[in-house]
Amino acid sequence: MYVALTREQIIGLHDELLNLYGGMPGEKEPGLIDSLVVKPFTTYFGEEQYPGLFLKAAVYLHGFAIAQYFNDGNKRTGVYCALVFLDLNGYELTASWEELYDVALMVANKQMGLDELAIWLESNSVERRENDNE
Repeated sequence: MYVALTREQIIGLHDELLNLYGGMPGEKEPGLIDSLVVKPFTTYFGEEQYPGLFLKAAVYLHGFAIAQYFNDGNKRTGVYCALVFLDLNGYELTASWEELYDVALMVANKQMGLDELAIWLESNSVERRENDNE
């Protein structure tokens, strides 16, 4: 069982990024974010549509980068959501910020799909040891 991000957490992460880096606040269409909150955990006839931790993390990054839910900061929010989701579930990304930036741009420009992104996240993540958070 994975720890999911809530709507409130996602909005909070987005607001935190806007405070740090600037940008226009607000959602493009109020309520639309709710669909992305549940999307990583969608089932169809009892079968998970996005099985596995890294595919679920990819849904957050891909979803925000492609669908543009917010007025500004979508790629940043998608990256941050994926990183926080991985962290909440015991993993951390090992890629550099430059690599992550390049991947986010590739996703936003539709040069990297969801499955490829999930593979990249898994290849560039390590399980956090228990005492790493202390």
